[in-house]
Amino acid sequence: MDSYQQEITLIQHILKENPKGMTVTDISRKIKINRNSVAKYLDIMRISGLVEMITFGPAKVYFPAKRVPISDMLNYTSDYVLTFDANMKITMINESFLSFLNADRGNILGESVHEIIRKLFDDGSEVLVGINEALEGKNFRQEIDFRKGNDFYFFVINIVPTTFEDGRQGVTMILKNITDRKIAENVLKESQENFRNLLNKISKK
Repeated sequence: MDSYQQEITLIQHILKENPKGMTVTDISRKIKINRNSVAKYLDIMRISGLVEMITFGPAKVYFPAKRVPISDMLNYTSDYVLTFDANMKITMINESFLSFLNADRGNILGESVHEIIRKLFDDGSEVLVGINEALEGKNFRQEIDFRKGNDFYFFVINIVPTTFEDGRQGVTMILKNITDRKIAENVLKESQENFRNLLNKISKK
């Protein structure tokens, strides 16, 4: 997608100026690029979620995608989410993560993701392995535990390759807090163990 970014940006601009929609031919004439190339760019844009297409008879009409900005949508999840680019610089962090870190957005954006890892994890080696895998195009999933202050936390961390709207490559890190579930499981396990011990004592009498 990187090699086509200039043309894709141009098509996005033209479609925003024509919200009622345009055909491949319309776009081709407007930006003076041959029709086959425009069709290829539009296919890429559809896959990336940048445009929508409706068929009217034999004609395919393209519109700018009517999407909720991803940064707004992620503020409605309790998961902790941040994205960073190939240079490890944080480009987005949601409200849940900011609240957990007790941090201001302005102090986080543009900073190295390594700083977040150092703040959260005593040993961030597993997370760094996941980041390197994501930068190579692989998904990473791991259950981790760590101490923050006097509290102990359990998380499932997902680190996935990401393509930004402008075509740049990056990574999204998603942390799901499973501390309450883990505590409940441990309490249940302890209760079951105590019950078995009680039954053993009774059976020996």
